[in-house]
Amino acid sequence: MYDQLQPILPMTRLVGLCVNVAATRLSIGDALEARLQGDGRVGIFAPVRRRLLGLIPRSTLRLLGHLAPAAGGLIAPALQTGTRLRVRIVGLTPEHLAPEPEVHVSVWGVARGVPSKPASRTPPPFG
Repeated sequence: MYDQLQPILPMTRLVGLCVNVAATRLSIGDALEARLQGDGRVGIFAPVRRRLLGLIPRSTLRLLGHLAPAAGGLIAPALQTGTRLRVRIVGLTPEHLAPEPEVHVSVWGVARGVPSKPASRTPPPFG
């Protein structure tokens, strides 16, 4: 039986970009990988295509950036338990289009592997 993936983070911005976005040749919809780093942050890695000696194509995983602390706090327990997550690029602004490059990702996973949001404390309406 298959578990249905549900949106955990529909759209969140990566902080501390470590690559030149235009040079990575990434596009919207590309698959990424989330990994828990040694310092407790959640790093987002992408397969970046490069050529060895200008001839032989190869793909290596490179760190794009990290999730913000609040978003990383939602994802870290799922990564520790080995829950399958689907991470995709949903927004991309390279350096030549804006003064500051941006990469936005979405994270989907099985709801039982991710802590639920706390219930709101608003009272039910009368009537």
